Amino acid sequence: MKTLRSCSISWTNLRFIVFLAFIICSQFLNAQVNVKIDNQPIRSILKTIEKNSDFTFFFNEGLPELDKNASLDVSDVTAEIAVKQLLQGTNIAYAIEGKTIILTAKEKLESTRASSTTSSRQSVQRSNVTGIVTDETGEPLIGVSVVVKGTTTGVITNIDGRYSLNNVPVSGTLVFSYVGMKQMEVSVESRSRIDVIMSMESKIIDELVVIGYGTVKKRDLTGSVSSVKTDNINMNSTISIGQALKGKAAGLTIVQNSAQPGGGLDILVRGGSGGSAYTDDTPLYVVDGVPISTLDQPGSNNERLDAGTQGVLNFINPNDIASIEVLKDASATAIYGARAAAGVILITTKRGETGKPVVNYSTSLAIQKHSNIFDVFKLKEWMEERNTSTWDFWMFENDVYPYGNRTLEQAMASPRNGVAYKLPYSDTQIAEAGEGTDWVDLVTRDGSIQQHSLGIQGGTEFTKYMVSLNYYDHKGIIKNSEVKRYSGRINLDQTINDIFKTGVNLTLSRMDNDNTPLGEEQYEKSGLIRAAVQMGPHIQAVDENSNYPINPLLPTQPNPYSLLTVTDKGKMDRLLANVFLLIEPIENLTFRLNVGTDLAYQKRSTYMPKTTLHGNLAGGLASLNQTSNQSYLADINGTYTFDIADIHKFTVMAGASAEKMLGDGHNLGNNQFLTDGFKWYNLQSGEGTKVVGSWGYENEFRSFFSRLNYSLLDRYLFTVTFRADGASVFAKNHKWAYFPSVAFAWNMVDESFMEFAKPSLDLLKLRLSYGQTGNSSIGSNAFAAYYAASAWNDFNKNPLTGVFNARLENPNLKWETTSVYNAGIDVSFFNSKINVVLDYFRRVTSDLLDMKALNSYHDISFVMDNIGKMQGSGIEFTLNTKNITRRNFTWQTDFTFSQFINKWLERAPDWKPTVYQNVDDPTAAYYSRIAIGILQTGETPPASQPDLKPGQLIIEDINGYKRDLNGDPVVENGRFVLTGEPDGIIDDADTKLMGTLDPGPVVGLNNRFTFGNFDFSFDINGMFKRRMMDPTYMAYGASADGIAQYGYNGLRIVKDRWMPDKPSTTIPSSFFGWSRYGYGDWFYQDAWYLRLQSISLGYNLPIGNNLRKVFSSIRFFADANNLFVLTPYTGLDPETDSYAAAYPNARTYTIGIDVKF
Repeated sequence: MKTLRSCSISWTNLRFIVFLAFIICSQFLNAQVNVKIDNQPIRSILKTIEKNSDFTFFFNEGLPELDKNASLDVSDVTAEIAVKQLLQGTNIAYAIEGKTIILTAKEKLESTRASSTTSSRQSVQRSNVTGIVTDETGEPLIGVSVVVKGTTTGVITNIDGRYSLNNVPVSGTLVFSYVGMKQMEVSVESRSRIDVIMSMESKIIDELVVIGYGTVKKRDLTGSVSSVKTDNINMNSTISIGQALKGKAAGLTIVQNSAQPGGGLDILVRGGSGGSAYTDDTPLYVVDGVPISTLDQPGSNNERLDAGTQGVLNFINPNDIASIEVLKDASATAIYGARAAAGVILITTKRGETGKPVVNYSTSLAIQKHSNIFDVFKLKEWMEERNTSTWDFWMFENDVYPYGNRTLEQAMASPRNGVAYKLPYSDTQIAEAGEGTDWVDLVTRDGSIQQHSLGIQGGTEFTKYMVSLNYYDHKGIIKNSEVKRYSGRINLDQTINDIFKTGVNLTLSRMDNDNTPLGEEQYEKSGLIRAAVQMGPHIQAVDENSNYPINPLLPTQPNPYSLLTVTDKGKMDRLLANVFLLIEPIENLTFRLNVGTDLAYQKRSTYMPKTTLHGNLAGGLASLNQTSNQSYLADINGTYTFDIADIHKFTVMAGASAEKMLGDGHNLGNNQFLTDGFKWYNLQSGEGTKVVGSWGYENEFRSFFSRLNYSLLDRYLFTVTFRADGASVFAKNHKWAYFPSVAFAWNMVDESFMEFAKPSLDLLKLRLSYGQTGNSSIGSNAFAAYYAASAWNDFNKNPLTGVFNARLENPNLKWETTSVYNAGIDVSFFNSKINVVLDYFRRVTSDLLDMKALNSYHDISFVMDNIGKMQGSGIEFTLNTKNITRRNFTWQTDFTFSQFINKWLERAPDWKPTVYQNVDDPTAAYYSRIAIGILQTGETPPASQPDLKPGQLIIEDINGYKRDLNGDPVVENGRFVLTGEPDGIIDDADTKLMGTLDPGPVVGLNNRFTFGNFDFSFDINGMFKRRMMDPTYMAYGASADGIAQYGYNGLRIVKDRWMPDKPSTTIPSSFFGWSRYGYGDWFYQDAWYLRLQSISLGYNLPIGNNLRKVFSSIRFFADANNLFVLTPYTGLDPETDSYAAAYPNARTYTIGIDVKF
């Protein structure tokens, strides 16, 4: 029987179809023109007709009578009737071709003009000239102005790009002009046919780039900014905004930390701020001028449930975004001061445009498949492996050769611990075994994604609007994992008069999460995925009594299938809104007042029922957590632009802002319920230990900021910014900090010595900048002492009531400051067909905020302080090319490359390094001993490892301590002294710096093609110079110890381990970890990767005359994401494998349609 739930998708589609039908009907109803205008220029009335109809006007600007005043009052008439009535009694004629109305002078006017110039023509030889004007792709250009230079004689091209001019001087020159194209002058030279191919203006270097509190032309930019236009990204099928940005901007590192639906991404600008563990490496996100907060799901009061992550931009509909700018150097970020040390990401959403309403509806449906799932044993082979591993384990424990000196007979006669070996399964049992339980299959499924997005844009000269609705539903490949988003947006711009303009940006969204219990990674706290990998296939999912059996060898291990009965729901309601007022009292002076808010309410409700192992032990375990976060912003800034003799150009901006952030929350929990039916709805009915907690915070910021842009001869560009920030989180004497920056850029292409390169060189710009930003992301009142509630019990296990001192006051705590030096070069060739950007940066972060040890007998042993200094440096490279530009075929390529490294410059004064650590080590350094091989049977153990057993790893003796006459290590300046020579002992002296966990080079490659009505694109991104251990392999593939002792399952690769009868030189025995010398770096793998992130194919349906009445474009598309990863790494995924049995990545296949009306 079909349930209401199973019909939900159809009902959603039905609602969209009904709404779509309403929109289509409204388009038919609005096909007529209604205009009532008195005594206005004809030119202005034509614009009004154009805005309220499907027609476009083309005419020569020199056409007489365009500025003559006229009146028009028509209702429910066609555009042709309106134009005909308007032009009555004028010398302007019109012709209609398709949706284009072409205006020309009437013949009477031409003959009058011809007769008035007869005498002058008689002395000059003339001819008639015709031709076709096209763009670089071969498409005809409609409405190109073709004028005889030095005269008012001219025409415009028709719908086929054709023109015809009579009586043109054979020695004359024709001037071709068209918006967006370079103006061309062509000598006639007695020719009767002149065809012209017009090229685009250098859009890339002249396009506007959004910066803090303003915009600037890319050619005038002095800072390091990466701009990503969403026109080049298929936002209709992107899983998340962060995923869509991968590889699109140099200096932006994006790593997926969880593949679950709605899972979070680590997004770092230039590797982060290089700050301490107590400061935030997350960049500042600003949406339409409003900074937004980064929010994770509330906790669950249950360590066996995942803490919950979510992408910071998940609440935004990707289809609403117009552009994304990444501000990287201090010249660009210093305007945001204290919150910009980790970079700034500016998101600008789409806005309405003058013209009739444009309705855009897109929908897509996707399925997800496991890209690489866990390869574990089936039942029969697991039984065989358990026989083998228990025998191997028994031999090792009993020191049977080659693990020891005892013979098998001796061990059988006198086993250790008095336990004789018993084979777990006979050959008959193995032969008669069934299929067993495929736990991984039980908890996985094919995922699905569906989305519907509806947008309406339009407006008049005074009012412009953009309205959108979006529904997104992602069911993950692990059962019970799902996220839904419902979002709506309104962007409104209103021109009140010539002085005042106002606008509203409003986003309202709801996120609903169903979380699968991922838990922690260890044993009885395992979540669903790890439990499924770990549970033996010999155990039933559900027994005949509908109970969930557990592992008899490890009763604390949960049944994976039972974890599907856990309920874990999250919800977030979010409102992002701002209202702004623009005031332009005089020309070039603008004031902007902006008031905004970011409100978020989150709730997480969990219940672990008695059907689960630990839920049963607790009598049912429920929790209810709620948080509320509020941010309020008010800022005002003024901008004045002026020039002196068109040589000195100035833009001055100054402003002030105030921001308040506050929040609170509470967590409730209980256990020992009579029934699972209550879940979290009746917490007071539980008879267990009640959990009640609450918290709150309130922070305030005040800021003053200014910026001066100065341009000399459009060649020498200077930018100076200054910001003062005050924050309540710091001590009284250090609440304010000041962040200056200065930048210089030199447009060399305009210098006289570069004249030789001008035909091919569009831009050659050198950039230098220096500036400071700060970091205040340290929580509330980090300088102050505070008290915490008691969490202790008395001798009778009754909770104590009271508070205790939790942190000492530090009145000298001050801001963490980051100084950034940047040098760059921008080059553009061949009318912006080749564009190169290269940057080098060096960043020094001082006064790091960290916990300092007090080294005293005080109850509190740590205090927050300013300690240490770090440096980050790197290079970034961007290449954009238009490889082929033809009428029926285009090919464009974008390539990005970046590499950075963070290292220490100074440590805390009381830092006590180990013997292998140095002051200038990388901040993400990792250290290890060196494993050089596996000890084989019959080999003599090294002198430094005399008790090493066959199958274990040999650690290289590379260094030793300098020792005194008593044999004790020598200490100088608080550190042990090394000799640099082996000493026959394996200890910390043999540990060395292996490298950094920071990624090496980060690359991105995007190619876009169009051929006819088809478009095709693919994205590749990758990271290099990465090394890591496979955590799943280390838990279930490197050793069969768990199979032998606890009846775990394991990865099939465990069969390749070293065993006495099957020695290996690459994989040690199951007992490698039992060696007191460790296993060194043996299991580190190269983990670089190149990922085919996305591939997209689209088809634009040709719109015939009948369809054109309703549709302006119809595009079908098919996309695939995460098709393959090229990597030497043997684990599931080098990007998401942050812990054992992590949520697996998936391949996604999408089909959809995008329609505009």
